[in-house]
Amino acid sequence: MQLGAHVSAAGGIQNAPQRGGEIGCDCIQIFTRNQRQWRAKPVTDEEAAAFRENRRCCGIGSVMSHASYLINLGTTDPDKFAKSHDAFEQELLRCHALGVELLNVHPGAHVGAGEEAGICQIAHALNQICRAHPDKADVRVVLENVAGQGTTLGKSFEELRAILERLEAPERFGVCVDTAHAFAAGYAIHTQAGWDATWEAFDQVLGLDRLVALHLNDSKAPFDARKDRHALIGRGEIGPDAFRRAVCDPRTRELPMFLETPAGPAGWAQEIQWLRAVAGGADAPLPVIEDAGIDP
Repeated sequence: MQLGAHVSAAGGIQNAPQRGGEIGCDCIQIFTRNQRQWRAKPVTDEEAAAFRENRRCCGIGSVMSHASYLINLGTTDPDKFAKSHDAFEQELLRCHALGVELLNVHPGAHVGAGEEAGICQIAHALNQICRAHPDKADVRVVLENVAGQGTTLGKSFEELRAILERLEAPERFGVCVDTAHAFAAGYAIHTQAGWDATWEAFDQVLGLDRLVALHLNDSKAPFDARKDRHALIGRGEIGPDAFRRAVCDPRTRELPMFLETPAGPAGWAQEIQWLRAVAGGADAPLPVIEDAGIDP
């Protein structure tokens, strides 16, 4: 089992593994560059070497990069699509240079053009980028489910399948399920029956072999609200039982799991400790953590 969090790369991407190690991470999620800017410098050879060495020294297992929030591969606006296409392509190149094996991205939004147009546009972009970089297949692109706000695509397993079905190299892709997003999109993971039904549906629609990671987040938004608002583990509308299941269910417990809660580094350390304890069978109380308002 690998438990971790989205850690800061402030001061240089090479610092991220140590920050993960300091709070007890087995795995980490990162931004390879500022996620709020279109332009980003390539990774230097020195940065890449330092990142790889620090990752090794800190004993970090899986590493997943989260692509910029600015990227929208589903748009049909030519200028915005070109910027998104280029930004995602550069992210792929940075991950390859750093040895980061998972690249997570929100599929995109159709912005009024319709679901079919948006899905086709996403697949078109991903096909173009993969076709241009056959030697970067060591980086697995990971499509993340979304809460379903606005015109975003990927709120259902069927929408994710519709994208994957249009890909020329589907073996280069996986899926990350965000618990808060799934709950907000109408998957009842807060109950035992709903938890089981969710993974049965995932297996039927996508196949569990496509599942490569989890984002562990509780939800401030109520069930099926189509709103993306993360809460501390066990302190939101989902409640603690779903997270106990995540670390104990054979379908999910061996996946790398990344916290994106608003706890901040000290709080993530406590959440990781609690998850490890319940995974080991302990009847541990939830940690008392202040909501630090962190938005990874």
